[in-house]
Amino acid sequence: MNQTALEKSLQTIDLLSRHPQGLSLAEMADRLEFPKSTVHRILKTFIAYGYVSQNREDRKYSLGFRFLSMGSIILNNLDVRRAAGKYLRKLHQQCNETVHLSVLRRGRVCYIDKIQKQTGLSLATYTGFTTEPHATGSGKILLSELPPREIKSIYMQKPLKKYNSGTISDMAQLLKELHNVRRQGYAIDNQEHTEGVRCVAAPIRAYGKIVAALSISGSVFAIKMERIEGELIGLVLKTAQAISAEMS
Repeated sequence: MNQTALEKSLQTIDLLSRHPQGLSLAEMADRLEFPKSTVHRILKTFIAYGYVSQNREDRKYSLGFRFLSMGSIILNNLDVRRAAGKYLRKLHQQCNETVHLSVLRRGRVCYIDKIQKQTGLSLATYTGFTTEPHATGSGKILLSELPPREIKSIYMQKPLKKYNSGTISDMAQLLKELHNVRRQGYAIDNQEHTEGVRCVAAPIRAYGKIVAALSISGSVFAIKMERIEGELIGLVLKTAQAISAEMS
């Protein structure tokens, strides 16, 4: 059966997706069993639109940044707020503390949902509130799997803001903290953003990628470190994992 031009194009992209190090024209033609002229014509079109790039040194072809931006759009459009709603409510009932759902937007933590504790300390956050990520549990989760160069680029034009004496204000210290967050799977904000407030956060994933963070926040009198370690880490991890399952 003769293949259409579209089918050949899709097979070409599929081949490149399985070889991130790149392939030469001859290698691609051999593996696809297409004439070199056909593969070259397909690649030329994809290059024009940014879907394929060619290394100037070894002349090998690989997927272009257009696919990266499309992937980001797809992940950003996943309705994490809708998927997480019932789990936020259940988590709030279980811990009786303020719970937040947040994402990373333009280098800042953006809170996209919140259920406030009815009594006790009232946090100044609200849906739509943004702040710098290095000083919050959610922010550290959202930064934790980014490449170091991307993390540094967020703070390229400004120092790490010191909210109080507990805030991490050194890039090397932040990168070390993020290594620990990756290793343990959760993050803690021990009065690093707001004096008198502690927070524990966990990652929400879609197809393996962190797309949001879930956190429990409250007064240091209600959220002691012993409670974080004995109860809240388990609760926030279990809930984040359940939301992640809905997202994948």
